[in-house]
Amino acid sequence: MPLPWNTRQAGARPRQQHGARWASPLAAAAAVGALLLVSLPPSSADPTVPGTDWGPRGSMVSDTAATVAWDNTDNAPESTVPRGNQQQLPHTAGKTYDDVDQRLRDSATRAFGPGNGLGGLSMSVSQTRNLQNQSVTVSFTGADPAAGSNGASTSYLQVFQCWGKPGTDNKPDPAANEPDPSTCQFGATGLDGDISSTAHQRSLLNDPLVRGGDWEAPDPSSPTMNLPAPFQAVTGEETRITDGFNLSEYRNPFFSRTSTNEFSRFMSSEQGAGSRTFEVQSGAEASGMGCGYRPDAPSVAKCWLVAVPRTAAMDAVLPAGPLAPSLWAMRLQVPLHFQDVAAVCPTDQAATLSVGSEALSAAMKSWIPAVCDTKKFTLGFSPLADLQARTQLQQPDTLAFITRPAAGDLNALYVPTALAGVVVAMTIDNACTAAFTQYTLADCGYQDKAEWEADKARSAGLVRDLKLNARLLAKLLTQSYVQHTAPASAVEAPFTKPGSTAYGQPMTFSIQNDPEFRALNPKGLGSSGNLSPPVVEGLRSDAASAVWDWLLNDKDSRAFLNGCPDPSGMTINPFYSTRTYSECQERATELDQQAARKVAETKTPDGFTYARQSYPSEGAAYPQVYWAQKQAVMAGDGSIAEPALTVGDQYSRVQDMAAAAQNTVRAQPASTTSWCADCSPPAYKSVARQGYGSRSILSITDAASAAKFQLPTAQLCNVSGSQCIGATASSLQAAAGQFEPTGTPGAMRPANVPDYTTAYPLTLPIYGVVNLASVSQTQAATFAQLFSYISTEGQKTGFRSGMLPPGYAPLTPALLQLAAAGIQTLQGIQGPQQAAAATTDLMPMESVSGANVVPAVLAPAAPAAAAAEVVPAAAPAAAPAAAAAVPSRTAATSSAWPQYTLVIGLVAALASAAAAPLLARGRRR
Repeated sequence: MPLPWNTRQAGARPRQQHGARWASPLAAAAAVGALLLVSLPPSSADPTVPGTDWGPRGSMVSDTAATVAWDNTDNAPESTVPRGNQQQLPHTAGKTYDDVDQRLRDSATRAFGPGNGLGGLSMSVSQTRNLQNQSVTVSFTGADPAAGSNGASTSYLQVFQCWGKPGTDNKPDPAANEPDPSTCQFGATGLDGDISSTAHQRSLLNDPLVRGGDWEAPDPSSPTMNLPAPFQAVTGEETRITDGFNLSEYRNPFFSRTSTNEFSRFMSSEQGAGSRTFEVQSGAEASGMGCGYRPDAPSVAKCWLVAVPRTAAMDAVLPAGPLAPSLWAMRLQVPLHFQDVAAVCPTDQAATLSVGSEALSAAMKSWIPAVCDTKKFTLGFSPLADLQARTQLQQPDTLAFITRPAAGDLNALYVPTALAGVVVAMTIDNACTAAFTQYTLADCGYQDKAEWEADKARSAGLVRDLKLNARLLAKLLTQSYVQHTAPASAVEAPFTKPGSTAYGQPMTFSIQNDPEFRALNPKGLGSSGNLSPPVVEGLRSDAASAVWDWLLNDKDSRAFLNGCPDPSGMTINPFYSTRTYSECQERATELDQQAARKVAETKTPDGFTYARQSYPSEGAAYPQVYWAQKQAVMAGDGSIAEPALTVGDQYSRVQDMAAAAQNTVRAQPASTTSWCADCSPPAYKSVARQGYGSRSILSITDAASAAKFQLPTAQLCNVSGSQCIGATASSLQAAAGQFEPTGTPGAMRPANVPDYTTAYPLTLPIYGVVNLASVSQTQAATFAQLFSYISTEGQKTGFRSGMLPPGYAPLTPALLQLAAAGIQTLQGIQGPQQAAAATTDLMPMESVSGANVVPAVLAPAAPAAAAAEVVPAAAPAAAPAAAAAVPSRTAATSSAWPQYTLVIGLVAALASAAAAPLLARGRRR
């Protein structure tokens, strides 16, 4: 039974009922074929289909956006906050809005009411239903800028998330039509906050409305003030600071400055407007709020986004935090409806386990509950390193999702499931659009103020048009800028000293000083000059292999990795160089002497053994050379006060691509270089998140994770930048049309020569793979049911459970035809002894037609001990004729996806998996 503290929204729509079972395998095949004919997914972004407009800009349109007005015009009942005695203020012993200080009410009305000359304050939230841990866009208009003495706007919003309202039994009230301020995650100070400012804390100060209420508790250190507002977690546990200090990141067990999603000071522009992305958090990220229903822990299905608008004039009257009743009375509120975090299928259903590519995780999170609803079996999915997933195909009845074919003579059936992409995601504050000064045109590349204003309106404060070619990404991944050589000092690695010509061409200081980068990005770059190497995963993934394939198939990038200079004379950090100079043999002797001297005169760490690099790396997704370190700090008694700081500390690897995306949206560098002397024991800890206005972080992640967090992504270009392409549904589908054979039936790889005009080069087709030589009849039928869902309803892009999440491209008609053929093959399996003959009935690859696409997966994985060489591609297959796309229908799916994962029992071979298993189940009937 669910725990008693779990709440669902009253009046939630009923669960879907199970559909009828397939009458027979033949009926299933017929149904699949019919659905493919009438419900093919859209081939490109369609403004009428929510979620299809994902792409490099990072923003999307959903079908559950909400707009609320400060004066409540047209507000829904749950978003109405009366500005009169109808608004009773919690914790004040029955006081109302009319009891708020007249000066505060008058100031708020002038700044935010409909008579302010700008139509009055309104706030929009881009998505309010089917939420998980993701980003939404919060924007506002119509606020009086209330310019201060320096002419800048002083109006701002404080935005945060609350879990709801406790009932009389101190448990969440599912029928509450407003949140309680005690349930709000605020006070650790956001990236734009000042921890010393009482307005950015949970402070109540001397708010007169607190007197007589249950929050009244004089501060012992200042009896005229009150203690900060308590925080009540969804579990019922209450935290309140009793010594008068701020409820800060060091004091609250439920949230800190590293984890909080609050905005302390969301400023308005000169036009009284603003827009930002806001990280919505489920119970997995914010246990104190527990947003997203789960049956095994306190949770709520509905949470709230709250914004408290303020001006400098209001702060002069009461500089308390936004939870103080007099300021809370000014709030706007929007309910946030979350997907279920976990649910359970009927216990009589057998579990079907699958493993595979992390790039499919977001899709599986959406598909699994719908598969349970419609196909009546429990599906588990465990993300694994792709090499490990391929090895699991040797086990009977195994289903693996991979992007490169398995090695050996495996009798495998490849069924296409999704088109994914690898992207360079970013959070870079565009300092160029922060303010127009006398230097803006010269420094940022704008022709005039009109162009600057247009860019400011378009970018919403972020860099959204970053362009990278393969060589630039290679430079970022190899610590080839002076700025990236920390923790090495110029003494320990003298060739990194800025301006030094002792070793030939001096190192370029930063990417923004690189002429190649500036040629591709001539304007509006903001703080991109501070870019560190991208945050990357430690998981050995095919996604990382695809990145290296792209870098090595580009002759200019490959030449740089081999030690050849770029046109401006910049060379690779020698510790990352192959030193083969294959593309610049006429200078090989000179360049190698320089590289050898750089290596020889660098004070490398004890125990370090130098070896020339080879790519792609056999030992890591992204190679990291521990070539330099900051030496240990010694105490007076000769002991070590601080241990040595290594390259691995400076640029740590994260678990997977999803974690890399989360670091990016939070502006959290993957560095553990902050020395904590007070820790027990003392140690290096993660560095602080970058402050709002100076965020500058890149990551290599998957397109679905980037879309979920609304992260802008870089466009990938040819070396000159004359042709560039970003990851979109259309560009992923176009890339599929240019895949080339790998030699394995049904498996393809991207073209060696990218087409930057239409096709995104880092496209990852993901196949469900079954070993026909060992699959049982029962499991083959189950897999067929799964693929029938994935290839029909599961290809319709949208935000609801069961749909294809933004960040993927729907399968092309050609891939859908191959999926239908694979389903029919599985339905005909009678047992392992007949599996060998089954592949002879597969549709020949040459016969697949309909969308200028051939069935595909990426290049085959090299054996573990294979040399890291670039294998020339086979000749491209002839492209089949194009066919007209059939409009899609809206999928009828359930409304929630289990985000939490239940640990599943896997076979012993899975016990060493690098990633934690994901098992999601359908709903209890």
